Amino acid sequence: MTDRLRIRIALLLALAGGALPALARDDIPGNPLRGQPAAIEAGQALFNANCARCHGADAVAFPAGGPDLRRLDAYCRRIEPGPLRELCRRDNDAYFLGSVLRGKTRVGVEHMPAWDGVLARDEIWSIRSWLETRMR
Repeated sequence: MTDRLRIRIALLLALAGGALPALARDDIPGNPLRGQPAAIEAGQALFNANCARCHGADAVAFPAGGPDLRRLDAYCRRIEPGPLRELCRRDNDAYFLGSVLRGKTRVGVEHMPAWDGVLARDEIWSIRSWLETRMR
């Protein structure tokens, strides 16, 4: 069973009133740079140098139709603070990291290039940390 599937099952169990399995929560790595001022500052510069072409300068406009990354955690923010919200954020962290590393291809069309080997993981986490300050 994949980590993503385990997380989805855990979320469904929790929403249905079942116990939240500790294994699912502990298996998903979260953003190790979350909330660190130096990472946030670097993340803005990295985003504007590498991501703004499709996602807009400072994640404000979307000239090439890239998704609004400021909404990435919108669902998680609707969950009460606690273990389930943290699980949701970790799931989004894993999704973000995987998307950046592998890129996005649909029906044979590349919508986002893979950044694996271009951006280091700490750079990706810095971008994610900065994006969290832009969430709406």
